Amino acid sequence: MIGFRRPVELLGQSTGNPGAPGSPVTERTAKSGRQEDKPEAGPDEEGSGESQEEADKEENSADEDQGEAEEKQEEPEPPRDPTMWMYIPRLGIRGHTVREGDSEQLMALGAMKLPSTAHPWQGGANPYITGHRIGYPGRESYYQFYNLPAMRTGNPVYLRDANWSLYEYRVTEKFAVGPSESWVTEPVTGKDLVTLQTCTDSVARSTWWDITPKLMAAGPDTGRLIIRAERV
Repeated sequence: MIGFRRPVELLGQSTGNPGAPGSPVTERTAKSGRQEDKPEAGPDEEGSGESQEEADKEENSADEDQGEAEEKQEEPEPPRDPTMWMYIPRLGIRGHTVREGDSEQLMALGAMKLPSTAHPWQGGANPYITGHRIGYPGRESYYQFYNLPAMRTGNPVYLRDANWSLYEYRVTEKFAVGPSESWVTEPVTGKDLVTLQTCTDSVARSTWWDITPKLMAAGPDTGRLIIRAERV
């Protein structure tokens, strides 16, 4: 990760796979309010025109209140549990757990999101997810991001939260940075992003050059490989 020398990793053990990418997100629509009976004034009633006008106003007001209630209840509530699940078809990753934290112990389990970065359900977010290339046998970290260099522009990346809301991203950039370049964790104005990172220490020099010599700027022994995707 950015600040210390160790491979970044994508989430650890999946506990309760919430579903495959692309599955429909549950939408909860609750309708409230009451049906207003429109009074019918007789031809001989005094003030019948005023009564009709008031009834129309009440009915319009009731419709507006109902519309506002529906709009408010359709807005998804942010999940209380920050845990997410990740799906990257090109890497064969399906439902890997993404835990919130910043420790080597957590990285050993699998991918993790830096606590200093926002979540997908927050506007203008750039959740920064790190994962190991080699990792540890028997855990999701094992070769989790080994093929991250194979990601290409347009490849999908999916995140699902604890409320089953699905967030879809498409890869837009692939580059490398040095271990102290923390700017890649920051949000980008006007965009909703997800950033994936892994260390390049274990990348074979031949593979590194296949990615393009431009990535050598950070050095294959110290660089951080970055895949950035934008929400669609």
